[in-house]
Amino acid sequence: MEGYLVMTESAYVPPKVWTWNREGGGHFAKINRPIAGATHEKVLPVGKHPLQLYSLATPNGVKVTVLLEELLAKGHAGAEYDAWLINIGEGEQFGSGFVEVNPNSKIPALLDRSTDPPTRATSWPPPMPTVRFGIIATTTTGDSSR
Repeated sequence: MEGYLVMTESAYVPPKVWTWNREGGGHFAKINRPIAGATHEKVLPVGKHPLQLYSLATPNGVKVTVLLEELLAKGHAGAEYDAWLINIGEGEQFGSGFVEVNPNSKIPALLDRSTDPPTRATSWPPPMPTVRFGIIATTTTGDSSR
């Protein structure tokens, strides 16, 4: 049966208790981990604009930057933002401040501080969507477990 995986008696059987092999998986294994939550305390920087972008110049990381720059080019002054580097190779996405903005610990993360409470726009599924500039965002509740 060419092109098909044939299961045999020697098929993989998952262990009863799974453990994470931190050393396995190569160079990028530490940025995608099977656990949630902050690994260290780190307050995120905040600039002068209401929109705070926390990201890195990766294919996904630049998408929000491109969007905001396009909005600014079209005259949307409310799209002014401060951009902050989140070095995912060093695990900065697992800092307490970043996890508060995006519990999924993925870049990019955008925080709109013009609302009360601040609104976060992330790749995390939004439980309470709001719209600003046509962007669906999530209202921050202070509970990073959402």
